[in-house]
Amino acid sequence: MRNIALITLAVLAAFIGSAQTEPEKPDTTDMKFGDTRIIMIDESPDDDTTDVAWEDDEKDEDYDKLELTHWGGVDLGVNILLNKDGGTAMDSANSWLELDYSRSLSWRINLFEEKIRLYKDYVGIIVGAGLTYNSYGLKNNVNIQTVDSSRTYAMTDTIRDFSKNKLRASYIHVPLMLEINTSDDNERAFHIAAGVIGGWKMGSIVKQKWEDGDDKNQYRRKADYNLNPFTLDATARIGYKNFTVFATYGLTPLFKKDKGPEVYPVTVGLQIVPF
Repeated sequence: MRNIALITLAVLAAFIGSAQTEPEKPDTTDMKFGDTRIIMIDESPDDDTTDVAWEDDEKDEDYDKLELTHWGGVDLGVNILLNKDGGTAMDSANSWLELDYSRSLSWRINLFEEKIRLYKDYVGIIVGAGLTYNSYGLKNNVNIQTVDSSRTYAMTDTIRDFSKNKLRASYIHVPLMLEINTSDDNERAFHIAAGVIGGWKMGSIVKQKWEDGDDKNQYRRKADYNLNPFTLDATARIGYKNFTVFATYGLTPLFKKDKGPEVYPVTVGLQIVPF
């Protein structure tokens, strides 16, 4: 009986010991390169083989989608000036502002854009920043003048015949627009956006060119010209795929209040280089 009890105790001790001993865990090496994860598993020290597993991390479907925005790029437009009644005709006091539209161009470089999604890529808010260069080619042979910086006006030049005579202003602009796309596939999407564009004037200049016999002359003068330092424009953009046309309407006049003619700038054009 004593021998049987000893044998029984020995078997129980061996069983308990084997149950409490955890199996040896394999060595693993985990590496990640971009979207790919590599896991190397060394099963046993006595085994020379190593298993390699390749895994692709799953991304949120929305993350992979193209953010459909049509703001970034280069815009080219034609500048128009409207009187306080909304027409293009200028009265006799402001007739010097009649424009040569072939020289009244707007270049807009929309450098930065960001989309705040409201509903996937169908509806979103567009913000960004860029630069605007507005030229106003003067149709008449006039010189722009300022009287002690109190008012801007122009006088007819009876001596020189200008081949180029324009006022140019440059701005930093910041848009805030609501954009709607009819599809999340840019190859099938119509898009429309509307909102406002705020601007800050960086500088303004008058450029003139004329000929005196065989001599070619030019004149450049940088000055304030009483242009509004801050601007606010209503804007709309519409298009299909990467083709976009746009229009802006000045909610602020071109010149400071009571320091120049009350005219409002309007620009219509298209995006010639989308980013």
